[in-house]
Amino acid sequence: MKRTNLTTAVIAGLAGVAGISNMASAVNLSTDGTGSVLIYPYYTVNNNNVTLLSVVNTTGVGKAVKVRFLEAYNSREVLDFNLYLSMFDVWTAEVDVSGDGAGVTTADNSCTVPGFVGTTVPFRNLAYAGVNSDTGPSDLARTREGYVEMIEMGTIVDQAGVSATPSKKTAEAITHGSNGVPAKCSQVVGAWAPGSGYWTLDSTIDLGTPTGGLFGSGTIVDVGAGTIEGYNADAIEGFYTGASAAQHTGPGSIIPNLSTGTSNVAYTFNTTGTGTVSLATTTFTYTVDAVSAVFMTDNVYNEYVVDPAFGESTEWVVTFPTKRFYVDFPSLAAKNSLVPAFQPFDVIFGSGWGIGYAGTSCSPVTITPFDREEQTTSSPLDFSPPPTAAGNALCWEANVVTFNQSGDTSTVLGSSRVANVNLPNGFNAGWVNLGFDSATHQLQGTGAGGTNTFHGLPATGFSVQENINANVTAGVLANYTGLYNHKYNRICTGAAGACS
Repeated sequence: MKRTNLTTAVIAGLAGVAGISNMASAVNLSTDGTGSVLIYPYYTVNNNNVTLLSVVNTTGVGKAVKVRFLEAYNSREVLDFNLYLSMFDVWTAEVDVSGDGAGVTTADNSCTVPGFVGTTVPFRNLAYAGVNSDTGPSDLARTREGYVEMIEMGTIVDQAGVSATPSKKTAEAITHGSNGVPAKCSQVVGAWAPGSGYWTLDSTIDLGTPTGGLFGSGTIVDVGAGTIEGYNADAIEGFYTGASAAQHTGPGSIIPNLSTGTSNVAYTFNTTGTGTVSLATTTFTYTVDAVSAVFMTDNVYNEYVVDPAFGESTEWVVTFPTKRFYVDFPSLAAKNSLVPAFQPFDVIFGSGWGIGYAGTSCSPVTITPFDREEQTTSSPLDFSPPPTAAGNALCWEANVVTFNQSGDTSTVLGSSRVANVNLPNGFNAGWVNLGFDSATHQLQGTGAGGTNTFHGLPATGFSVQENINANVTAGVLANYTGLYNHKYNRICTGAAGACS
């Protein structure tokens, strides 16, 4: 066994009790932090921030990885490229301002295609401007915040491909020498040369089955203010199944993505509120539904502090990593009320259908705040300004919820995808229950006892707290920040109660 930790043993034990075989073929959100797919819930270059990214290969074989940046408005792609990690390799990059938008640069020597060490590659608006317009803004400023996905395309091994073509020694080419530089990144770039590159002609050469073992992190830094917030990327395991699962494509290809995995089965843990934990295995028609299932939540919980006496601010990032596959259909010539979104979402992007309005896709939410003494408010809270006539809703792919702020941009992350909550007087610190409409938002698959129904929406994210403290000593300003992952409530119902 490659992994012998307690979590793996517990899951294997539960699987045995449940009579489930071949756990590797089921999509799951890794509790160990490593996998074949990584989701980085947020990047930003607004408000003097930059975002640092890293990905680590913990395995003894090379990795071909698709790196994809998606903007926050509608998850349209703003850049992608191929990354080739040697065994035990780390790749780092920085997302920073580039012109009116954002761009990525790296000083890391790991091979990318195209190569761009030491230069900034600007993000692009081609996927949402001109003939690709989605009724949202078309400017480059839209690229300044969003999220990132990295998907393993296969392992890099020096062996013959499936067509028996002799090895090109690609693993050797991407391996770092004693000087820290790969032996021959130019070979890897040339392998994708149009019409003649060996991967252009046969992308399976020196490629093996994906094995996972990737982990990563994101770090939002404001150098001038002296603040930093770091998070771990969400890791997905079981995205691929089968010996021929690799999806090795050239730079610029939209494949692989979260809908192209080779497993359509998800497993999740259910709690009943009585301390009982059960393992549910759910089969879907599409892989993207299995990915959504492991992120499905009915309620998002986290804390807040907004005490003006200590310069405290709180902002929540709430990202829907699979939303675009349910609400955005570029092939449609016209969007109208006759074209609903696919469940679990309810409003097609840009249609104005349901509670939405043109240029967005809004899903209703409820907001229930508590202070630290368990007090709450009898009056329902409202976003300010209300995003829709029908009330509170989250309308973007990556949303930022603020507390007791005003204006069109948030003060910490500088987001323009803002939903502001005005807390009651005296509620300077506490926690909030952000609820999704479980009756409207549902995702169904087949479980052991019949239909399994997941309630809510597929969400991930975190809370950022900032403290601007001018009271340390006379004339000294001290800034502090903290980042805290969201907590969630999963509701999955089956024919006889909990999902199975």
